[in-house]
Amino acid sequence: MSHRLDILLRTLCLAGVAFAPMPAVAQDAAAPTTPSVAPAPSVAPPAPAASPDRPLPVIPTPPAAEQVNITAKKVSTGVAAIVNDYVISEYDLDQRTALFLATSGVRPTKDTLPQIRAQVLRSLEDEILELQEATKHKISVNKTDVDKALQNIADDNHLTVAQIITSITNNGVVIETFRQQVAAQIIWQKLVAARYGTDILINDSQVDEALDRLKKGADKPQFLLSEIFVAVDRPEDEMNVKTSAEQIVLQIKQGAPFTAVASQFSQTPSAADGGDVGWVVQGQLSEDLDRAIAELRPGQIAGPIRAEGGFYVVQLRDRREPFGTVVQETKVEVADPMAALPLDRLLIPLPPNPDAMLKQRAMLLATNVKSQVRACADLPNVANQLTGTVYTKLGQMLPKDLNPELRDALAKTGPGEVVEPFFSPAGLEIIMRCDPAPPKLVAFELPSRDQLQQQLFVQQMTIYAKSYLRDLRRDAVVETR
Repeated sequence: MSHRLDILLRTLCLAGVAFAPMPAVAQDAAAPTTPSVAPAPSVAPPAPAASPDRPLPVIPTPPAAEQVNITAKKVSTGVAAIVNDYVISEYDLDQRTALFLATSGVRPTKDTLPQIRAQVLRSLEDEILELQEATKHKISVNKTDVDKALQNIADDNHLTVAQIITSITNNGVVIETFRQQVAAQIIWQKLVAARYGTDILINDSQVDEALDRLKKGADKPQFLLSEIFVAVDRPEDEMNVKTSAEQIVLQIKQGAPFTAVASQFSQTPSAADGGDVGWVVQGQLSEDLDRAIAELRPGQIAGPIRAEGGFYVVQLRDRREPFGTVVQETKVEVADPMAALPLDRLLIPLPPNPDAMLKQRAMLLATNVKSQVRACADLPNVANQLTGTVYTKLGQMLPKDLNPELRDALAKTGPGEVVEPFFSPAGLEIIMRCDPAPPKLVAFELPSRDQLQQQLFVQQMTIYAKSYLRDLRRDAVVETR
């Protein structure tokens, strides 16, 4: 079996890029007149506007919280850091900070922006160390590889490359900044593979041992995880790194997509795949990580957790019950069509008679929200991130009190689901059912030998990559201004 690292090269997996247009669209949509916007790339046509008999009430847009401008400066001078005589300019840092904000949806305040810049600067320092090491070993990347990686990012997020470029450049980021970051991640993966790939030989006996361990642990729950790892290279860095990890957790809780933050800040190869770790068995990780994960429900995060080498932030994406668990099919009870339903609402306000382009952008925004939210509790965070949108807890609503279009749409949804976004006189409506969905239990199944062999290879490569970067940083001369 050929152990190619291509599966890791979902470089900079930007689930966050889907959210990137949201703040701009929401602000445009909330404006009293139709704004002048650059032509948007072609997307699926918006849903036809509804003409409700009893439209949902127009809710006035509240004043936005004080936020700072996230558009990168066209010209900025000064030195941000020096890495082994290589100068990282303030312009470089401005560009990379704006890129992170554009792709994560984070809306910084004056208090949080300095911490975000510090996180981005450390990531940029690591990247320079990686590129310097790659140059020594004559490792490079060509334009075709970068173009392919960009297309993978677009495909993963159901966007076109043109849409990603538009989202980024609208925030003042030159496209070359994005391409350079993608190229750097590819180069680092190639370097680690060239340095250690031939040293990692997963033989049949190792697969047999791993399979035996899985069988012995098959009576335990399994967890599908994503991770963000921030290394503590020196004891004196402990508190600064912990503070940085806490800020990362705060950004995620405020709505930044986990995959985007992991791609930017995590210091393991899984960063190239948005932090994806895959399935682990209870007891497979350190005791502190294991205990924190066991208390999570799918979609929740834990951290920062101190473990060997640094701090972890983990997200539980799914869970499987022990092997042999009898999973009974959940009986779907036919609900009373006239019974009250708990509903939440997110409104993207639109001006009267919005043009087709503005409606198209708003629909793209709403579709991305619909695909990302997991529960009604997510909607307030989304509203906080999307300046100009309005969140309302509608509470228990009787179908007879709703307009026919919404009533019919709700009849096609299940508990915890989102109605297809639709237009009303107030704007674009996103309505979500808040009744809890029944738990879905899934029993564990043993992986194939090929799958297990690949997992073992990736685990070993991750260990080597962590150690490699840690050694580079320890030997480097880094001066932060």
